[in-house]
Amino acid sequence: MTGAIVPPSTAPALFEATAAAVPDRPAAAMGDTTLTYAELNGEANLLARRLVKHGVGPERLVAQVMPRSIEFVIAILAVHKAGAAYVPVNRDYPEERRRQMLEDASAHCVLSLPGQDVAGAPLAMSVEREPCRSEPNLEDHDRLSPLLPDHPAYVIYTSGSTGRPKGVLVTHRGIPNLAADYVRRQRLLPESRLLAFASPSFDAAVAEFWPIWLAGGCLVLAPAADLVPGEPLARLVRDQGITHITLPPSALAPLEEAGGLPPGLTLLVAGEACPAPVAKRWATDRLMINAYGPTEATVAVTASEPLTGEGTPPIGRPITGVRTYVLDDRLRAVPDGDVGELYMTGPGLARGYLYRPAATAQRFLPDPFGGPGDRMYRTGDRVRARSDGQLVFVGRADDQLKVRGHRIEPGEVESALFEVDGVAQAVVTEHENRLVAYVVGTGGARVAAEHLLAQLRRRLPSYLVPDVVVYLPRLPTTPNGKVDRAALPDPEDAERATSGRAPSTPTEVHLAALFAEVLGVSSVGVEDSFFEVGGHSLLATRLVARIRESLNVRLRVQAFFNAPTVAQLAKVLDGAPT
Repeated sequence: MTGAIVPPSTAPALFEATAAAVPDRPAAAMGDTTLTYAELNGEANLLARRLVKHGVGPERLVAQVMPRSIEFVIAILAVHKAGAAYVPVNRDYPEERRRQMLEDASAHCVLSLPGQDVAGAPLAMSVEREPCRSEPNLEDHDRLSPLLPDHPAYVIYTSGSTGRPKGVLVTHRGIPNLAADYVRRQRLLPESRLLAFASPSFDAAVAEFWPIWLAGGCLVLAPAADLVPGEPLARLVRDQGITHITLPPSALAPLEEAGGLPPGLTLLVAGEACPAPVAKRWATDRLMINAYGPTEATVAVTASEPLTGEGTPPIGRPITGVRTYVLDDRLRAVPDGDVGELYMTGPGLARGYLYRPAATAQRFLPDPFGGPGDRMYRTGDRVRARSDGQLVFVGRADDQLKVRGHRIEPGEVESALFEVDGVAQAVVTEHENRLVAYVVGTGGARVAAEHLLAQLRRRLPSYLVPDVVVYLPRLPTTPNGKVDRAALPDPEDAERATSGRAPSTPTEVHLAALFAEVLGVSSVGVEDSFFEVGGHSLLATRLVARIRESLNVRLRVQAFFNAPTVAQLAKVLDGAPT
C-alpha cells in the first residue's frame, strides 16, 4: 500500500518557497510576538550564516538546549539552512540525562538562549533575536557543501533498552511527503492557526512545524505551563483562535472537564491507542483523525480517514509515499483480518540509530518486497487490516510500552532502578496508562519511595519516572525462571507506599478524600506525594478542577505541583507557610 511520492526536497527549501509566496503572512507567534514569513526567514538566514562561519554544515549535528520560544524556531530553521541536523535537548531533563545525550550526539556546537550555560559544550552559541526581513537565503555555494535530501535533518532521542537513550537519525527526504499529506488530510489553509503542543524533544513537533508552514499558516507557540491539558490548554485554544491541534487521546478527558474544545476545530490524535469512547465523544462537530507512526519513520506511517465515532478507531492507511506490510514471524504477508507485525518503508525511513550499527541492523531490515538495497523498518506493533484496507492497532510484539503518548523501553527504567541502593529486583509495566514499578528490596527491606523516586528523577526525564511503586516480597516467575509479567498483581490491589498519617484538619480530610477519588484508591496518606502514589500531570489537572469546585477556591496547577501532598496543599489553602 502506498501513495504518490512528493518530489525530493529539503526542509529549508519548503519554508523558503512559502516565504517567497506569502512573505507578509504570520509564520510563528508566541504571546505578543508574531513573525511574518519574511521576518522569520530573514532572522534564520542571519543565524545560519553565523553557524556556517563556525564550521556547521551537512552531516554535522547542532544540539539545541532551549525552551519553547520564537528563538527555538529560528534556530531550527537556521540549522537546516546551514545544512546541519538539529538535536533537541529538553532543559527540563535531569542534568545526567542531558549530559548523556550531549555526549552521545557529539554535536559540533550547542545553541542556547543568552545567559543559559551548557556544561561541557565544545562550542556554545547563544541565539538572540536579530530582526531582519531581507537577508538572502543560503545557496549551496554559501554552505560548506551542497545540502541534499538524504542529509540528516534531525536526531530525536528515544528510550533505549540498554538503559541509555538512543538517537534516531532522520533525513530531509520524508519531510515533504509528511507535510503534503498532513496539509491535505487536515485541510490546512493560510488562515489556519496550529498549536505547537508537542515538546520539541519529540518527533511529533516535526508534524506540527512543516505542514502548517507548507500551507502558509501560523504556528502558535506557548509556554509549557499553558499547555497543561485541562483549563490552561482549553483557555489557550480559545484565546489564541487555534484551528488545528494534535494531542494524545489521554489529554482529552481533562479538556472535557474544562469545557472541551471549540466545535469546528481539527483534532488529530496520536502517540497512543485511541479508545472507541474517546472517538465517539470527540468526533462530533469536528474533523478528527487518528494517526500512527514511530520516530524511525519521520513521525507518521498511517493516518485514518475522518473518524465517525463508530467502532474501534483505525490507524488508517499509509500516508503519502509510505508502503506498509503486515507480516508473520517468517516475513510472509498475512491475510486481511489476521493479526501480524507492521513493517514500513518509503522516503520517511530514518537512516538508523546514531552511532549504533548493531541496533540499526536489528530493526532496519532488507525489504524482501523491494529492490536491491531497499530497507524496511520493523515497528514491533501488531495490527490487522480491515476489509476497507484501514489498519487497526492490536498491541505490541515486544516489551516496549506506550504511556501517555511516550514510547518507553522498560529496560531503561529498570536499569535506573537497579542503580538505587537497596533495590534487588525491579520490573516495569504499564497499567491503565500509568507506568508501574514492581520493586523487591535487598534482604526484604523496603526502599523509601521518596528516596527511590528522587534518585530516578536525577537520572530520567519525568515521563520515564514510574507513576506507581509497588513493593513485593518476590517477583512471580515462570517455570523456566523468567519473570511472569502476567502474574504481577494489579497495582490497585497491591501494597503501595503510603505515609500512614491520617488527616487531622477539616481541609486535610476534604483534600484526602479528593485525592483518593481522583486516584481511584481507598485512601491516601497526608504526607504522600500525589505523584508517588499513582498521580500524573493529566490526573493533576483533574484534581485541581475538583478542588476548585468542591472548596470554591482559586488554585493554579503549578501551585499544586509545588505542594503535591495533602498536608502541603492544606497549608496553601489555609494560608499557612508550606
